[in-house]
Amino acid sequence: GRPGGPGGASGEHPTAEVVESFAMPAPQAPARPAAGLLPAPPAPPAPPEPAGPPHPSGAELDYAALVLSGPDEQGDRRGRLFPGAPADPVAAAHRRRAEAVAGLPLPGHAVRPRESAGSFDHRFDATARVDVPSDGTWHTVTVGEVPVGLRTEYVCVPSVEPTVYTTLVLSNTSDQALLAGPVEVTVDDAFLLTAPLPTLAPGGVRRVGLGPAEGIRVTRRTTLRESTAGLRNHITVLDHRVHVELANGLARPVTVEVRERVPVTSDPDVRIEERPGWTAPGAGTDADAATDPDAGTGPEQHTPDVRLRRVDLPAGGTAALDGGFEIRIPAGKALVGGNRRS
Repeated sequence: GRPGGPGGASGEHPTAEVVESFAMPAPQAPARPAAGLLPAPPAPPAPPEPAGPPHPSGAELDYAALVLSGPDEQGDRRGRLFPGAPADPVAAAHRRRAEAVAGLPLPGHAVRPRESAGSFDHRFDATARVDVPSDGTWHTVTVGEVPVGLRTEYVCVPSVEPTVYTTLVLSNTSDQALLAGPVEVTVDDAFLLTAPLPTLAPGGVRRVGLGPAEGIRVTRRTTLRESTAGLRNHITVLDHRVHVELANGLARPVTVEVRERVPVTSDPDVRIEERPGWTAPGAGTDADAATDPDAGTGPEQHTPDVRLRRVDLPAGGTAALDGGFEIRIPAGKALVGGNRRS
């Protein structure tokens, strides 16, 4: 080539001209084999594929260990399953260390997503990327916000114990599911407790218990009267009466749900007549069922013998509830030795 450089050219902008030349060897006659040497024999043809059904090996029958060949593989392997490469002990050690995180004990009231989501799959889009330290411990990461409706209600079952419990009714008003897990409850910016939050489907309503309410008292008294009815007094009438009193000692109005039970019979000859004022769970209108945590199925599902009554108590107010039922038993259905009483 003939390079021109700054030392051999004049002007402001030196230039260089490069000319490349290639020398090609002249064609030669094919070399003759040396004396006493024979040309190499041609490669033998590939053996034909055996006829009949295939006979896979043990590695090919281990379906869980087969590896799908990617697009960079050769044409006859691309997109097909083949036995994987021998296990790398270093990679296996790192894999075991990474999988050990799944065996860590969960935080309090935490539920694994597969258990809380049931047979449905939910996707949550994070607002930004986040780095989680790989230190083998749990970390709390904010993925997003789901609007949830909250209201406080009080529930008591005076036939079991004279205690009123505080509950938190949650309603999911968004179009995303809220999976089960711990929820931190605060009152007037003061931490109260951590409670388990059930799974809330879009539009779902559930109740979370927060413990006894010391400021609300409940008492219950019962009476039983036995009599006969009918033309020949052949029907035994058991009149059960229930009287419940509530007293609100808090400085704010509250709503208390009182739960009672009534007998249920499958005998058409035995009649049970309930006193008005008490309703079965989910027996209201469709609008009430949409906001009633006891109307659906799941943790709040009740047996057919449960009756409810909600009472609004003002601050420092009291209320009295009357209820009960009558059981009418024909003489032929009465138990020997007396009827069962509660």
